[in-house]
Amino acid sequence: MPPPGPSEEELLKFIRAYEACGHNLTQTARFLNRSRPTLQHWLNHYVPNMTAKPEAEELPPSDLPFEERLETMKKRNSLRIAHAKALAWQTIRVPVEGPYGLCWFGDPHLDDPFCDLNLVEEHAAICRETEALYGCNGGDSINNWVGRLERLYAEQSATSSEAWELVDWFMNDLGINWLLWILGNHDVWNYGSRIFERMNTQKVLMRDWDAKLKLVSPSGEATVWARHDFKGHSMYNEMHGLKRASMMDEQADIYAAFHRHTWGVAQGEMENGRDYCLIRARGYKMSDDYALKKQFTEQLRGQSVVTVIEPRFGDKPLVHAFKDVETGADFLTFLRQKGGY
Repeated sequence: MPPPGPSEEELLKFIRAYEACGHNLTQTARFLNRSRPTLQHWLNHYVPNMTAKPEAEELPPSDLPFEERLETMKKRNSLRIAHAKALAWQTIRVPVEGPYGLCWFGDPHLDDPFCDLNLVEEHAAICRETEALYGCNGGDSINNWVGRLERLYAEQSATSSEAWELVDWFMNDLGINWLLWILGNHDVWNYGSRIFERMNTQKVLMRDWDAKLKLVSPSGEATVWARHDFKGHSMYNEMHGLKRASMMDEQADIYAAFHRHTWGVAQGEMENGRDYCLIRARGYKMSDDYALKKQFTEQLRGQSVVTVIEPRFGDKPLVHAFKDVETGADFLTFLRQKGGY
């Protein structure tokens, strides 16, 4: 015959003693001066009813098992690493024989109240109407203010929506035969890089800040390293960062930079006989309150710079640089006519 059932008070006393004894039933029996079989009976038949808890239905998994996610991570990371390595010195096929040119558009800042939109349109027309002259955008197409700088929208007439309309106009409506678009710091703010990618219906080569390119035409090759800006600065030399890169980093025929709203052109020959051409384009923002207050000189020319390339099989190309877009285009046309192209 089973031992009689405990009262609620006895059962609660038993549970506390059982927990205090570390769930050791023998010690609990000694502590309570009860027989072990009686307490075992209470434990089997009465305690579950006292300690039962609500049970929730089991939910389906919220994600793939870690092992599966790990394999996916490995594959994605391998693709990213391979893609990043392939960015350096990507080949671009230039489909013209003989000389061709690159018109390096300096920082447009198209929505700025002091952007010279007439000059942008004029230079775009020259680029459009000159055979074998390709456009390269150096970055910062619009202000695209972010964070505390968003207060500056109150000082410009173009809205944020109109700014993107200007980008579309510059990229798709002016008829420029684009070879490259660099995204500067202003461009990538506010998820701007994703917007630029979606607007890039022409599938122009678009790079965030840096582009190392090998231009291959039927007449030869040329290498270009373009960055929104190169590291290194000197108050005495606008081309300091570019010259430093040409001497200490990668070898290229042309180094192109922007960002600082100044312009410059420099050419020379290294001790090993390698020629280099350094260009920096100023951009189209023709008055800058920041520059005024910081006492930076505002230059009047070099909004865009043209480099004319003469490819030569088996040899380095000849490169000519012009601070004036029309003069550079005229020289390119002269060379092509002279060579019978």
